[in-house]
Amino acid sequence: MKRTLLIISALALMCIGVRAQNLKATVNGAPIEMIEVEGGTFMMGDHMEQRADALPLHEVTLDTYYIGRTEVTQQLWTAVMGYNNSYFKGKYRPVETIDYDEVQAFIIKLNKLTGINFRLLTEAEWEYAARGGNKSKGYIYSGSNDLDEVGWTVYNNVINATHNVANKAPNELGIYDMTGNVWEWCSDYNGAYTSEPQKNPTGPTWQSWHQARGGAFHNNAESNEVCYRDRLYPSKKRFTLGFRLAMDATKDNIKKMVKAKTWDLTEDVVAEETPHNQKLNKTMIDNPTVQDLAGVWQYISFDANGKRKYHVALKFLNADGTFQNLQFSQSGNGQIMYKGAGTWKLKDGCIVQKYEKGYNNEFFDGKTITIKLMLGDNGNLMHLLWVDPMHGGKVAEWYEKVD
Repeated sequence: MKRTLLIISALALMCIGVRAQNLKATVNGAPIEMIEVEGGTFMMGDHMEQRADALPLHEVTLDTYYIGRTEVTQQLWTAVMGYNNSYFKGKYRPVETIDYDEVQAFIIKLNKLTGINFRLLTEAEWEYAARGGNKSKGYIYSGSNDLDEVGWTVYNNVINATHNVANKAPNELGIYDMTGNVWEWCSDYNGAYTSEPQKNPTGPTWQSWHQARGGAFHNNAESNEVCYRDRLYPSKKRFTLGFRLAMDATKDNIKKMVKAKTWDLTEDVVAEETPHNQKLNKTMIDNPTVQDLAGVWQYISFDANGKRKYHVALKFLNADGTFQNLQFSQSGNGQIMYKGAGTWKLKDGCIVQKYEKGYNNEFFDGKTITIKLMLGDNGNLMHLLWVDPMHGGKVAEWYEKVD
């Protein structure tokens, strides 16, 4: 039987009653890293009418607690559970494709192995930490108003998959990926907000859904805002859904962990090789000319095993500025699903296209789609923002020039 190794510092045992700001432990070689969130009062929710479930804005006061510095990694999950059903495999990627009961089973087992009482975050704790706690600078996203700086979302995630944790900038408290990458389970059942001030709220006593927060790699900007709420059935499993740990700031919990003078999940450890077609350039040509775009471009996405999943080929005709969709194919069977769909005019860096009959009738027939084109300043990549009025979102894809 595999022996469970829990590394505990003797220094921590001598410091009973002294709260360390940041703490860590190790289980079977997998690090657990926790950041202290000092208690305080904040305004939870939003004031925008279009986000009815985030209304009304209300005052919440929280006691001090600890939060996972990163989402729970597949390394930690496997060290505790002995299996890993994540769709996108990777030691330092967040664990996903797990339902609420599996998360609770993990926490129960982790607590037995460590003697520490870990738990899920409440929704209020999640939002307070995402906003930066008492160090908050009032950002829209967790740590910045620049979405690309702090999160993997639909706008910068060409591989259409999760990424290693801590590969974007942290927020004001040093917490990573509270914007994007994967949604995160919260302990609360879904419920409407009230206007009354609350202290340490835990949500309704029962409902059909649990809350999830933070957005994911396939979501648009709105879904990744710190106030945005989603609700899911406890049995829901998605490759866009994971979680992070929380812990009460009790003396018993603190004395069983190590004061974190350094972190194990450092930038060098979790660094991942960036695909060549994902290296974004801050300087973009916002209104490319016909000459800039002339030629054939392609977009390729890959599945969890690194096999080609989708291939889209586009062609810009230098002579008259028209755009032609050459093909859309789904690999695995190599079948071309969509080919020679039409020709449209480029105007002011945009293509405004009305779908009359396409391969995806359910979503696009009769709808007008605006495609905003931007050219990377290295001249190799093209960025398309598809503004879909039906869904209200945007899809970002990078196309590589092939001729």
